[in-house]
Amino acid sequence: MNHKPIALAVSAALALTALSGCTAPEPRVTLELLTWHGPDSLTNYYEGYQQIIADYQAANPDIRIEIKSEEDASYGSILETGFAGGTAPDIIQMKSGQRSTFATNLLDLREYLTGESAYVEEGAWIDSFVGGEGAFPVEDNGVNANSILFVPNDGNPEVFAGRMYIFNKALVAEAGLDPEDTPEDFKEFFEWMEALDGNPDVAPIAGSNDVGGKVSQIGYGFGERYADNFFSDEFNETDLSNDLFYDKIYTLTSYAGGSQMPLTELPYYPAMFKLIKQHVSYFQDSWTENTPETETLTFASGKAALMQTSFWDYGSLVGSLGESSFPDGYGLFQMPYFGADTLDYAVDKGWITAEEAEAAAPYAVDRPATASGAGRHEYGFTVNAALADDPEKLEVAIDFLQFLSSPEAQAKYVETAQSFSPVVGVGVVESLQPFVVPAPEGGFAEQVLGYTVIEWGKAGWDVVFTQFLNGEISAEELVTQVAYPEWAADIPDSAALAAATADAQAQLDAATEEEKEAKERALAYAQLRESLYNTYYHSMTGDLTERR
Repeated sequence: MNHKPIALAVSAALALTALSGCTAPEPRVTLELLTWHGPDSLTNYYEGYQQIIADYQAANPDIRIEIKSEEDASYGSILETGFAGGTAPDIIQMKSGQRSTFATNLLDLREYLTGESAYVEEGAWIDSFVGGEGAFPVEDNGVNANSILFVPNDGNPEVFAGRMYIFNKALVAEAGLDPEDTPEDFKEFFEWMEALDGNPDVAPIAGSNDVGGKVSQIGYGFGERYADNFFSDEFNETDLSNDLFYDKIYTLTSYAGGSQMPLTELPYYPAMFKLIKQHVSYFQDSWTENTPETETLTFASGKAALMQTSFWDYGSLVGSLGESSFPDGYGLFQMPYFGADTLDYAVDKGWITAEEAEAAAPYAVDRPATASGAGRHEYGFTVNAALADDPEKLEVAIDFLQFLSSPEAQAKYVETAQSFSPVVGVGVVESLQPFVVPAPEGGFAEQVLGYTVIEWGKAGWDVVFTQFLNGEISAEELVTQVAYPEWAADIPDSAALAAATADAQAQLDAATEEEKEAKERALAYAQLRESLYNTYYHSMTGDLTERR
């Protein structure tokens, strides 16, 4: 499909309007765009989106794009209500999990992405994104098993951007540490924490009530490809292994056919839980009750030596640091990976036993791990499937998204938003360079299972986890209370899986030579998903235990 910018279609009418001295016309089309980045966010994303919208409306005066924001915590419920009542926005920013939940409400964008765009000089629209079609996840919207459901933004599958620790150089030096020799793994990080823990007036780390952001650092330090232990080789030794990872997670966290959940007892749990407790002990007192504002104030006033930061809030944080509390300035280092030596260090410190370390050692992640979606476009803007009933609005929505993802618009956006771009040729802005994690020798760790049974457990898992951190319940009680098939409703039934496979086969049969490779991949994925869920979920009647 090839359409020119909509502005050209109305240029003659606008010229006549200008000559006659009339005011600008009323909007011909109005679209509503929803994001979780609002005007009060710590990020500049909202301002970046506003800039794109303003530039688009300047070129298309008869179009209105109304941007609205909703808190991340209530985003899902707002969408659920909106889709049920027919009031959902036209263009919706979504993460991968949200696309899975609302897939049947989303428009398949494949025909548009694989067609031409007036904002791309050569090739298809999809070729303008880093990695091309191969970097897009294959998704099923209930109609098409080979769907593409979003236009990427704020990310780059070839750039792994990690979280950072920012630190007060003066406080670090006062503790006898070298600010220029920063930790890489958790052994080195724990050595820093032990040195910093001796000052009763300064906490080693400032913290807020983001329980997941704290416990996940150790929680995802174990279990690379551990999920493979529960499934046969056909689901593990395949080019589609990364695509199937979340299907395995859904199975392992939702299966309730046996006497216990599959992930309730893993060999690395005893060491993991004890080290999580040790790690969070270095955060400021009462961190589980603190607001992010308190966390920032504690660090900015020199009452904590370190603080976690991310590329989206880094700029505002640095702006709050005064010379009186930071006479030597600040430094940055990447979030530490677990490391092969951390367990031995923990045994020497008496935090865990030698037996616990020995049981956990085969599963310790010894290099930086990828975030979800690394190597793939992860999230961006979806289109409400209801727009298919309004061709004029749909045409505008596609044109706007093509404009949004043009190299010119993205080059301006990343400077304003201080974000990453998925578009070829748009570089990483200087301020974000420290957040880019170079690929380690042997590649990034992948498919790290970690403490997934907790984080994918019952709603409110973080409250129960806080009880564990406070010593009110044991690790075993924590797992027992939280492990629950929360996501069972999202698992497709056998009929839906069969239909998806049949649809993928039909699309392959009708494919052109250029389309065959993508359609063959989609069919292979549909077949594997059908087999995996039917074998390990729908047909299982006993415990789903590890393969021996």
